[in-house]
Amino acid sequence: MKTATLTRKIPGGKLVRLDLTYSDHIESAKITGDFFLHPEDTLEALVAVIQGTALPINPTALTAKLEQVLADNNAQLIGASPADLVAILQEALT
Repeated sequence: MKTATLTRKIPGGKLVRLDLTYSDHIESAKITGDFFLHPEDTLEALVAVIQGTALPINPTALTAKLEQVLADNNAQLIGASPADLVAILQEALT
């Protein structure tokens, strides 16, 4: 099992940190930073979507799944987007 940590400042947005453990799929993920998410407990649902994702990731499909979680929870992610999270995830895995 491998680990990765990446912190990125989203252009025009906030700071996002991603901590991962992975092998052929993402075993665990932790997302922290100074972005805003309302309601906050939606973060657990976003992490649940990321965890278990097979590698290599399909960025289009994963972005769509994260966007669906936000829509299903009537949630707002401010200072970052699902596409930003996926881009950081891809960078962390390289």
